[in-house]
Amino acid sequence: MPIVPVSKLLKHASDHHYAVGAFLSMNIEVMQATIAAAEAKRSPVVIRIHPTVRGATRFDTLGIVARHLAAEATVPVGLSLDHGETLGDTVDAIRAGCTAVMLDGAEMSLDDNIRAVREVVAAAEPLGVMVEAAIGHMEHGAVQTADDLANVADSVRLVRESGATILAPAIGNVHGVAHGGGAKAKPNLAIERIAELRKATGVPICMHGGSGTPPEQMKAATRAGVAMVIMFTDIVTAFNRALKAVLNANADGIDIINALVPAQKAAQTVIEGKMDDLGSAGQSDAFLDWYNGKTS
Repeated sequence: MPIVPVSKLLKHASDHHYAVGAFLSMNIEVMQATIAAAEAKRSPVVIRIHPTVRGATRFDTLGIVARHLAAEATVPVGLSLDHGETLGDTVDAIRAGCTAVMLDGAEMSLDDNIRAVREVVAAAEPLGVMVEAAIGHMEHGAVQTADDLANVADSVRLVRESGATILAPAIGNVHGVAHGGGAKAKPNLAIERIAELRKATGVPICMHGGSGTPPEQMKAATRAGVAMVIMFTDIVTAFNRALKAVLNANADGIDIINALVPAQKAAQTVIEGKMDDLGSAGQSDAFLDWYNGKTS
């Protein structure tokens, strides 16, 4: 089926108290693993692309692949941009087919963040594209302090004055691994703050750094208002380990497909487990009935 608007995916997830996984896909193999996992688990899913992929390929190339894979899928697939830094990043992503884009101004002043997000909203809103704004301090790999968490009043102002339709706040999540490597810290999600932010802003909450989140915390977060969760570290770690194992066990001239296939399968296995944690497993048919007007 065609790419499904992220707005529809988040609406259904919010109404039914689960979260859609948005799996960061740096290559075609992870995209395929993501959709294969969604098929196996009958789960809605979002393919997430990051501006750094342009070091190897173009947004529109990945967009074409994503749309082709989605067209062949029997589950709903969305496409969104992760951590856009400029208006140009978001415009490129929209042209590639993303129906939600992120402008990450979390480390800006609040006024500058509002201005930057508002600029993206002006370009995206007429096209029906959601805009994700970020707030709070999310140092890579670090456990957040109370001072790092998204302030509710500032979050309300960011959403109202910029027109953002998704909020990515610091909520006790651990975003990525520490720069330079090392183990990822264990998150301690501020469940009450999530609920306060969802109620006060009126927009879906997107949680970054979903890898490594204990299942009980993930379930509590979805009940509190998290509707989309970004994941990368656990998936790419499984992919890279499987890839290394095959490459290390064979001569340099190995057919690379023989290494990529088990790496893709390893990523798929991890993604399937994440869908269970998010509560999205088994939601595909219910979403499609609702999306096609068969249920209210």
